[in-house]
Amino acid sequence: MRSCTLTYVIFALLLPNSHSVLAQGTKNISSLMRFEPLAKLGLSSDMEIRGAHVGDNVLEKVSKLAEKGGEVQYISGGNRSNKVNLEYAQPYLDSTLIQNLEIRFDKDHGFINEIDLTYTIASRYLDILPVYQKTIIQAVEKYGEPLSFEQVQQVVKNNSSKPTLTDFINNINTVPTLKSRVRAFFEYKKVTSKTHFIRDENNRALLLTGFKQCYFWTLKQYTEVLTLCSFQPSSGNMKGQGITLSLVDFAVSKTIEDYQVGEANIDIEL
Repeated sequence: MRSCTLTYVIFALLLPNSHSVLAQGTKNISSLMRFEPLAKLGLSSDMEIRGAHVGDNVLEKVSKLAEKGGEVQYISGGNRSNKVNLEYAQPYLDSTLIQNLEIRFDKDHGFINEIDLTYTIASRYLDILPVYQKTIIQAVEKYGEPLSFEQVQQVVKNNSSKPTLTDFINNINTVPTLKSRVRAFFEYKKVTSKTHFIRDENNRALLLTGFKQCYFWTLKQYTEVLTLCSFQPSSGNMKGQGITLSLVDFAVSKTIEDYQVGEANIDIEL
């Protein structure tokens, strides 16, 4: 987990709707104030992580997350930043469970286009497997069942016991205008040509890719995808790398790219 030492101060951030928001980290939050906090995209993802949706306004959402106790750890790149890190910590056994929330956003208009939430434990001597198992349970309670093994077999159009990710990508049925984005997303998960799905004990499709394993939740013909990835328990790296929930919405991301701010005609006198 990346760590950095920052001095936090409390300040009141006055939004145009005339209510004050207390936020942490003047240096960090202020770098987001170039965005209009009331600017709305008009749509957002159906799924969310910690109340944040793809398509939400990053300034408004980060301010609210800071209000709820999230420490703003890092905003990359100054005035052209495109990523915010917030951290939550809670007691866990004789150590601390750390939740690092990473919000990626469009740096021109300030709308969120990806959300990642990673769980780690401060002590490397504690087993993170119980946290992983609890995360799956809570994800199913919140989002429903992930992609099943039969659904993967239906996509690849065969009954293989180890359907490959390559076959899945080649046969995936999604919105034509988003197909290249969806395929690129899954291609990124492919470490080798042998990357494949297996059936877990609950009939869910678990992707094995290198040392990692992933479950997928999908909506609207894969226009929106939530992943839960970790290193495989047998790899020995699960403790250090943690468990990551990641939310992307290809339709909303495309809309963000196409979003144009209305500009008034300005008369210039020479």
